Amino acid sequence: MSKIEVDQVDPQSGTTLTLGTSGDTVSIPSGVTLANAGTVTGIPTSALTGTIALNQMATGTDGNIISYDASGNPVAVATGSAGQVLTSAGAGAPPTFAALSAESNTPSFYAYATSHTTVGNAALNRIAVQSEVFDNGGCYNHTSGTVTLNGISVPDFRFAPNVAGLYYFVGAVKLNTTNFNVGLVNNLGGTGGTETYSSLVYGNGIANNTVVVSGFSLMNGTGNNMVLTAYQESGGSVVTNNAIYTTYFGGFLVKKS
Repeated sequence: MSKIEVDQVDPQSGTTLTLGTSGDTVSIPSGVTLANAGTVTGIPTSALTGTIALNQMATGTDGNIISYDASGNPVAVATGSAGQVLTSAGAGAPPTFAALSAESNTPSFYAYATSHTTVGNAALNRIAVQSEVFDNGGCYNHTSGTVTLNGISVPDFRFAPNVAGLYYFVGAVKLNTTNFNVGLVNNLGGTGGTETYSSLVYGNGIANNTVVVSGFSLMNGTGNNMVLTAYQESGGSVVTNNAIYTTYFGGFLVKKS
C-alpha cells in the first residue's frame, strides 16, 4: 500500500487525494479525517470496495463471530460460555451461543427392587420396583400408592410419560432360589473401582432363571402407563428375589410422536 503524503491532500477543497506515484485519485467524502497515525476515519460503508485483509479489519472481542441481521447489516455474535454451542435463531436473526439442550431421550428411568413381591398362583402380578437410580422427567412412580406426576394420576410402580412417542422398555424378574450364576462384573476384584455386578443370570432350570423382557411401546403422553408384571403356576405363592441385577425396570423415549 502506498504512503499518503501530506502534500497530496488538496488544501483548497480537501476532497481529492493522490495515491503514491501512480497518479490515481479518489474522492474524500465529507466528514472523513486523516489521522496522524495513518488511519482514515469516517468513510461510509458505500465507499468501500475491493478486498479487505484480516489485518485491516477493526479489532473486536475475543471469541465473537461476525454474522448478519435481518437487514443484511454485519453484526457481532457475542462470545458464549465454555461448553455452549452455536444455535440458529432461524431466518431474520443472527445465531447465538446457548447451552446444550436436555437429553433427547427424556422421559427416561431405571429402578431396581429392594424388597420382594409376592406373586400369587395363576395371576398376573405387578412387580414392586422401589429404588430409583434415575428418573429424568419425573414420570415413574416408585411408591406403593397412586401419585400425581406431571398432572397425570400414576398407580403404584408404573411409568406414565407426559411426552407422547415410541418408548423402549426392559425389565427382569427372578423367583427366589439360588444354585449357580454367570455374571458380567464391573471392576472385578476392585481393580479400577468398586466391584459391582452389571448383569447376573441364575441357572437351575428354566423356571428358576432370571427372566428378562424388553420391547417397544407407543405411549400417548396423557395417562397410559407401563408396569413390570410376572405370572406363575406353581400351585402356590412365590416371592421375587430382590437385587439390582435380578429384579429391575427401566425405559426411555426413542422418538416423539
